[in-house]
Amino acid sequence: MMFSIPKYITHWKLINKFNLRTLSNSFKGCWKCNHSETSNNFFCASCGVIRDIPANEDFFDLLNQRKQFKIDLPKLTQHFHLAQNAVHPDKFSQTSDKEKDLASKWSSLINKAFKTLSKTTDRGKYLLKLNGIVISEDNSTIDQAFLLKMIEVNESVDEAETTNELETIRNNVAQDIDELTEALETFFDVKDMEAAKQAIIRLKYLQNIVETIKEKKLRFSLT
Repeated sequence: MMFSIPKYITHWKLINKFNLRTLSNSFKGCWKCNHSETSNNFFCASCGVIRDIPANEDFFDLLNQRKQFKIDLPKLTQHFHLAQNAVHPDKFSQTSDKEKDLASKWSSLINKAFKTLSKTTDRGKYLLKLNGIVISEDNSTIDQAFLLKMIEVNESVDEAETTNELETIRNNVAQDIDELTEALETFFDVKDMEAAKQAIIRLKYLQNIVETIKEKKLRFSLT
């Protein structure tokens, strides 16, 4: 055989130590030996070769997380590093072009999964997507009262002349973000996807204001 069994066994032990999930049902067999056993995330149990990426790979499954909005960030980070270590492209420098390509694709997918699940609004949008709900770019469903409030807050940011004024606005917005994030957890828990959608749209507006405040504070510090 051309591959090194000990190397792959090391990967398996490392993965199983942290109880990563089995491969999704969309897997159709190893591309090299056609073996269909799926007890390992990334490697064929028969020949040890790195697997193809299944269609519609689920980010929560990929990083061994429960499919819910509330997430344990330290554990998410732990599983992210574990998964990246298992398929890091540097470990496949002496393998076939096929394996190099798969390692690179797995690594990119793992990075994307972590970035998505570690951010509040991105995680919420992804959960909605898994439930067949997509947020449109124009956010046309948001109520006018909220939009008017956001216009007023943005005007306050524009008119602020000191860092202290900006910090006061930021604190108020941060409180709104905390309350909305807590509500969002409840909406997902009770599977009220429409309410979750509206909350995510509002969160995005509020987070944009926080970023605008950061940029203006930076300009103040440079003048």
